[in-house]
Amino acid sequence: MEKKSSKKLVVKGVVVTVTAILMFIPVLLVWSKIDERESLSLKVSQEIGNSWGGEQLITSPYFKIPVDKPKEYYEPEESIKHVSDEVEIKGNVSVEVLHRSIYDVPVYKTGLDVEGVIVLDDETVASARKEGECEIFFGITDIKGIEENVILVLDGKEYEMQPDDGGLSVALNPYGLKSGVPMEYSLGLKLKGYKFLDFVNNAETFNLSLQSDYANPGFSGSYLPSKRDVTDSGFTAEWNIYSQGGYSSYRFGVDFVVPVSQYVQSMRALKYSFLIILLVFSGIFFVEAVSGRQVNIVQYIVTGFSLCLFYLLLLAFTEYVVFWLAYLIASVLTVTSLGAYFVAVLKSRIAYWFAAAVAVFYAFIYVLLQLETSGLIIGTMVLFLILLMIMYFTRNLNNKFNF
Repeated sequence: MEKKSSKKLVVKGVVVTVTAILMFIPVLLVWSKIDERESLSLKVSQEIGNSWGGEQLITSPYFKIPVDKPKEYYEPEESIKHVSDEVEIKGNVSVEVLHRSIYDVPVYKTGLDVEGVIVLDDETVASARKEGECEIFFGITDIKGIEENVILVLDGKEYEMQPDDGGLSVALNPYGLKSGVPMEYSLGLKLKGYKFLDFVNNAETFNLSLQSDYANPGFSGSYLPSKRDVTDSGFTAEWNIYSQGGYSSYRFGVDFVVPVSQYVQSMRALKYSFLIILLVFSGIFFVEAVSGRQVNIVQYIVTGFSLCLFYLLLLAFTEYVVFWLAYLIASVLTVTSLGAYFVAVLKSRIAYWFAAAVAVFYAFIYVLLQLETSGLIIGTMVLFLILLMIMYFTRNLNNKFNF
């Protein structure tokens, strides 16, 4: 009888293991749903951003000479460029949140004051007169975000800048140019955008200072701020870039990011799903092995589906409430339903211990999600302790079952 019971338990163990592995299917379906909802969220954000002002990349003003090509020359038109010797940009960025359905999208308005100096050499002046045209160009990726006319003040004279391919420009008289004489310019820009505000340091000396009421900036690109101060009420940041005789154009700036979105957090939580399923299935199987109480494989499957449904509940609630509250609601619903089910299946007080264990598992996973960088080491140590406990409680199984 003991031999038959042992073989039956081994077969049951294999079936339970296969069932646990098959739970990957509903987990993958939930994974797909999270990905789908995140894609929809990004699409809505993109639509709002495009309507508002788009992702803005600012290239500071530079001197540009279009170059005529022979008619049979079909490659893109090139131009001669002479960057600013000095540029200083000061900006104030105000961020607000736009709502569409259940989605929130941060957008911004910024006022930029731009000042700079361009000193042309003999060769550049000669090329401008040879081509018969030249201009000052100010690069802006999405000009529909400009809120009012941009006036360029160049050596005391005012010029209204006109839309150009990839920005704004103003035509100059090439015969009025002087070599070696600094041309001082300034302009004011009121601009709308979303997601990020980036700059290109196309100048020998580039100074940028920004201040904003946004408390969660993401500084990105080839240069981090020389100085920064981030508080709950906003941030200030300064970039001071010196090219020392030459210059290289690199992109950098500020991302107006939403702190870890609910979809990223839900996806991170889902990565621990198989661990919880495995621990719960192992616990039920262990009770079967020790007590001899039978649990039908269908009941394992129902338990597994309930554990998988937790993540769908989490995803649904995170779209309406903050993540911690969504996690709490989904956990309470899952633990309560599983507790009642365990009581009906096991008909023993141990069912309450099972429900408590599932609650502890969910609390443990939530702690791991908050720890991020140190989550691996802590999670690994806790799993090691669980393994030691399993080893301890299963040390005498051979005394009961002859494997």
